[in-house]
Amino acid sequence: MTSCTEYPAMEPLHINAVTPPSREALHRAALTFCLDGSDVRMFATLKGAPNAEALWRVLEESHPDRSDTSREPALMQLDRMFAQGLVRWGRKASLEAMCSFRRTVAAWHNRMSNLPSHNITQLADWFTMDGTQHLIAPGHPCWPTQLNDLSIRADWAPPLCLWIKGNPAALVSCPKPIGIVGSRDVTKYGRYIAGSVAERAAAGGHLVVSGGAMGTDAAAHWGALNATLGKSSQHIGTTVAVFAGGLNHIGPARNHTLFERIEEQHGALISELCPDTIPEARRFLLRNRIIAAMSSTLVVAQARLRSGALNTAGWACELMREVYAAPGNINLPDNAGCNKMIDDHQAMMLRSLSDIEEIWHEAHPPYMAQPNTVESDAAASMTGEDSLTRQTIATPSAGTSIMQASAASASDVIAPIASGTEASCSEPVPRNAVQREPARGKSARSMPDLRETSRGQAQQQAEIKVRDLPETDQLMVALMRKCSNKHLNVTPDALLREARQFAPDDIPDISAVLELLGGLELRGVVERKAGIFKLSSHVR
Repeated sequence: MTSCTEYPAMEPLHINAVTPPSREALHRAALTFCLDGSDVRMFATLKGAPNAEALWRVLEESHPDRSDTSREPALMQLDRMFAQGLVRWGRKASLEAMCSFRRTVAAWHNRMSNLPSHNITQLADWFTMDGTQHLIAPGHPCWPTQLNDLSIRADWAPPLCLWIKGNPAALVSCPKPIGIVGSRDVTKYGRYIAGSVAERAAAGGHLVVSGGAMGTDAAAHWGALNATLGKSSQHIGTTVAVFAGGLNHIGPARNHTLFERIEEQHGALISELCPDTIPEARRFLLRNRIIAAMSSTLVVAQARLRSGALNTAGWACELMREVYAAPGNINLPDNAGCNKMIDDHQAMMLRSLSDIEEIWHEAHPPYMAQPNTVESDAAASMTGEDSLTRQTIATPSAGTSIMQASAASASDVIAPIASGTEASCSEPVPRNAVQREPARGKSARSMPDLRETSRGQAQQQAEIKVRDLPETDQLMVALMRKCSNKHLNVTPDALLREARQFAPDDIPDISAVLELLGGLELRGVVERKAGIFKLSSHVR
């Protein structure tokens, strides 16, 4: 067990100031580069190692390119680290586990070869995208410690590190954040629920966590941002968006304005994956575990029976979080997921918005407690001579608002939110074009519908040429055009019927259809509204 480490006094955080990452964070980033997502074997091996740098050195020595005289002892040392890590984790190092571990190490070595350099301390600019993204590890004052709960099961693992755009202090600005999730194809009712819950949570100083996607996620983020209207920003909470890919691939593109506002208003965009990682469909389910773990209370605003929001709620239930679901019209499939969760006692019913404050803790100014001594391998590796650069990322002292700690106050104006049960569809209002409203009384503001792309944004988007897409994506575009030529609604089921006729080997089942559509949607090739897909106007 390493000794406790006390961090230096913190200075106020300047939003655009990205401090150099610690050696521990850099080596954890290098280990993350070797993975294909969350990896329990890497987590266990790291638990058995002195720190990430020591593990990295042993991985290097055990690489197939090394001579047998150095490689074999390194492989044995890796085995010992893995076995010891399993024991520390409360697991058993069985023969089957050890054999599986050796196969996994081979995959790590293959990915390791793609790094531009094995001298990790020289890759600080590469991992932080030339200083535009924060990189933090466990033990950092802004690390959300509730992520550690993800180690309660043998098949789960917390992130090794986090990449952040925006304000890292936002992650710890509230001791019990509020997660809000739901379907992408959300109705006006679901959008109103998500936006209203988020706005009231942020008004109480709480952090709102969601996934940055269209529909419910966007409504939740906008709701939190809108809480600053007519009020002192020093007492308003902010919002964090968790992404399924690297921060160089945040999307969808139509939420670009939203992501800019989150950064400007002292929120954060975060990912556990290296910046250039593509957000493949399977990674969204892993992303959901981070939303659930960061949340103390999770609200499902609206969800169908097969919505990914139910996956997030499942993670939250296993992590012993409080889960609420908004009931809805039993005749509409949009509400079937929430209604089933309530009926199955997997979620408590969100009864009313008038007393919504009862589902979370008392209101407070956003703050981050002054870091105390931290006892962990990660923290120890960031001290003394072991540190690449003393981690002095600015953090407010206990009880201090993260808004006060910023270089400029959050005076930016966000698009209005609706007060009725129906949210109007409008574009985000320019920052200087909105009149401030009184701090008290009901809001009469309307929620921006980010499904609509403003004319200016549309002109800026480049043309997408079908011939430049991967072959399977070209095939999906062709199937969509076949459906349109037959005057059929372009739904996943309709596309699967066409695929079974024209491309049964390339697109064998509905999961393949959904995965391809998800990738096309993220790249702006297709658009979806009310479950029906169409090609973007930029596709040629």
